[in-house]
Amino acid sequence: MAYKFSDMKKLLFIFILGLANLANAQSTGSTTTGYGGLKFQTFSVTGSWVCENGISLVTVECWAGGGGGGGGGASNNFAGGGGAGGSYVKTAGLTVASRTSYTVTAALLAAGGSAGANNGTVGNDSWFNTTGTIIAKGGDFGRGGTNGAGGTGSTTGCVGTTQNAGGNGAAGVNSTKSGGGGGGAGSTGVGGAASGGTAGTGTSVGGGNGGAGVGTANAAGLAGTAAGGGGSGGYRSTANRAGGDGAAGQVVVEWRTTHLGFF
Repeated sequence: MAYKFSDMKKLLFIFILGLANLANAQSTGSTTTGYGGLKFQTFSVTGSWVCENGISLVTVECWAGGGGGGGGGASNNFAGGGGAGGSYVKTAGLTVASRTSYTVTAALLAAGGSAGANNGTVGNDSWFNTTGTIIAKGGDFGRGGTNGAGGTGSTTGCVGTTQNAGGNGAAGVNSTKSGGGGGGAGSTGVGGAASGGTAGTGTSVGGGNGGAGVGTANAAGLAGTAAGGGGSGGYRSTANRAGGDGAAGQVVVEWRTTHLGFF
């Protein structure tokens, strides 16, 4: 079968476009948005980012997960402490290579302390490529038991040009209320610290609120909200209760496309 030259051009264009789309395909579990030549891909779960042809620099933002709240238990009216909010980091101008796939790790939630006087778990980390490239560290956990201490927000171990700490979790208060979770950090600053049973607020861009402290009968702690809010402590009046989960984090990759990515 003979093809006209114009038909061959169309077939070549379709072939090249297919290759470009294949090279620029992104992983599931993420959302790509943008306007003009600017694109953003948000990862709520671990996946991969594939660099478009011709792209050499990206901006990456990472929100870590919040710490889990401490369990309320061991004796009546014991209150666990709240987990700290997750940290935030950002680096502009990270060098990347065209048509290369990069691992993106988005923090999952961190479990609160199990029923009884048990500590919560440390918030999970978020990073891009390797932990030495850019990483946001998860929030400290809340402690279980008598007046369990709250987790402390920090940027220790973070790697990135901009670093903001999550908010502190609050200590539990016997016979009153468990400690609230700290707020998650974000691009506009540090996360808000919890005070007593009042949860810390997340930053206006990206950071989630901590879980509020509980004090009614036997109540499990409340989970923080994404991204990075710390869980509140559990409260025991006559039966052990678990702490609330620390919220998950996220990673956002930003790049600018200046031309169609043909090979």
